[in-house]
Amino acid sequence: MLGKSLVLFFAFFALAHADGRLRFIFYETPTSTTEYNVINFHTILNNQFFNRNRHTVLFHYGEGQTLATPQVHDLVSSYASNGNFNYVVIHYDSLGTISTGNANDLAEGISTALINLFDNGYSSGQMDLLGFGLGAQIQARASRRVQARTSRRHVIGRLTGLDPWGLGPINSITIGTLSSADAQWVESIHTEGNQRGDLESNGHVSFFVNGGVAQPMCNQALPTARWDCSHIFALSIWAESVRATSPVFASLSCDTWEQFTAGACNNNQIAHMGRSNASSNLRGPFFLATNMQSPWSRNQAQP
Repeated sequence: MLGKSLVLFFAFFALAHADGRLRFIFYETPTSTTEYNVINFHTILNNQFFNRNRHTVLFHYGEGQTLATPQVHDLVSSYASNGNFNYVVIHYDSLGTISTGNANDLAEGISTALINLFDNGYSSGQMDLLGFGLGAQIQARASRRVQARTSRRHVIGRLTGLDPWGLGPINSITIGTLSSADAQWVESIHTEGNQRGDLESNGHVSFFVNGGVAQPMCNQALPTARWDCSHIFALSIWAESVRATSPVFASLSCDTWEQFTAGACNNNQIAHMGRSNASSNLRGPFFLATNMQSPWSRNQAQP
């Protein structure tokens, strides 16, 4: 009995600790925000700027990032200026909060906030979880926990992983990688598959940008700088898709980058990577090439 009580105590302590670190920043306008926490996040439904009939994008940035990180700021500004979504960013006061050691606790706190929101009348099918790097795996786990804790009464509508973090064999088990079971529709965007990203984190559809392993415009002298450049490129192209007024980043259904560049997939199905892509019927891998400078989207799907 004592042992069970201790387990429950430590489980409650871990969840409470994670709850205190989570901040949900709702962008009412590009220049006005309201902050919520895990306990009161559901009261966002009473905010005059929150539209219950719109999809809500909940974004989680990656390890070592803040709202001031240039690529994060670019994405946040792009969404906040869009006006077609309710836009919320998960924020932490401490730079070191986002880590593999904290990932499960943070995901549990996020799932608690989401369940309360859904239980108060907002449709889980209208929730779009978006995560970069380790933030993608945290969002994926939160989505799974929503399903598990509600016996699938609530299932997240869309989950997007922007270059999901390479967790390694142990953390891939304890935290979990993206899969098609995580939400009604799951997509992954791959830009750096050697050192930072995880090519095995895939959903219903996966987009491999310039092959998904390394970006050709990232030619820094230091290998770590090249890896970081390729990894964070996922944020830049997604932000461009949010700002676009028509579908961008045309991609071809293809099995490998070699087949794509050889033109073997030129007559295959075309899809558009990015925010506007809402086709839940897409399946499998898609490949695309980008321009070498912004704007990154090309006018054609073929290489």
